[in-house]
Amino acid sequence: MVQVDLPAAFVVGQVCAMLSKKYLKKEPRKFTNRILGPLNVFLSCCFAPVGMFLMIAWPSWEVMHWTGWVEAPFNRPYVAAFYILFGISMVVIGNVGYILGHHWYRNSHDKRVIYGIVIGFFFTILPFILWPGTWLKVGTYEAVTAGNADSFFSLPFFPAWFVIISYVFTSIFAMVFWLIKWGNKLEP
Repeated sequence: MVQVDLPAAFVVGQVCAMLSKKYLKKEPRKFTNRILGPLNVFLSCCFAPVGMFLMIAWPSWEVMHWTGWVEAPFNRPYVAAFYILFGISMVVIGNVGYILGHHWYRNSHDKRVIYGIVIGFFFTILPFILWPGTWLKVGTYEAVTAGNADSFFSLPFFPAWFVIISYVFTSIFAMVFWLIKWGNKLEP
């Protein structure tokens, strides 16, 4: 969901900064440090494609059924541009979270990274609080607003969602493992 994925990207960047804290405190280069490469591979090949997959397959669900215009990209460049900007935004926001965490560590504001994670997590779950149950409805905007939505657990949505979410969590686990094992052993 767009409203969830964008703040989650910030949290991912902040968590990656937190896990590489020792390295970042020594690294003076904010925009060319040695972790930005692996982070961007992760964001662009593991994190953003999950949101893009769900946006392409179930666009109304991905925007929490706020609008139906995302469902028809054919011959509508602004809809296609929205899809592309969504993917790019996840990568950019993840980088902003990471670089901001790096900046805070270099300036001895370590607690701000924790605050960033907590605030980002709050904004990640806020749509579920403000619009409870919305994510349980799957279908086109027209079907959902007419009360004819399928269940979250229906076919083919749930198996596809489960596979793609398993992919992102496996990727997150691999990135966390890499940062813990090798991230802080890097030298500036």
